[in-house]
Amino acid sequence: MFQAGLVLIGVGLAAYAKGQHGIEAALYGGAVALANTLMLVRRIERVEAAVSVSAQRGMAQLYLSAVLRFVFVLAALAIGLGWFKLAPLPLIGTFVGAQAAYILISMRANGR
Repeated sequence: MFQAGLVLIGVGLAAYAKGQHGIEAALYGGAVALANTLMLVRRIERVEAAVSVSAQRGMAQLYLSAVLRFVFVLAALAIGLGWFKLAPLPLIGTFVGAQAAYILISMRANGR
């Protein structure tokens, strides 16, 4: 929820700084970050079930998930920047901000 709120803040800042082009880019970057988070949450649920069967299988699924999410993010950002020709700063800025928010919230929830 906090992550989505941060995306909206990024969209607002991009709208102020870059207008319509900034809004589109920031929404895209935020959507990529949110999709990445959803992929992670779904995979963790599957891994928890797999670990009850085999720890090795659970670890393999975690590694596979990391690789798939990495490829997804690279491809999505490349499409946004290359094919859609979205503004780089709002796109990357909102993506990084939303990802950083997820990491910080996760660390805080785990007591680190």
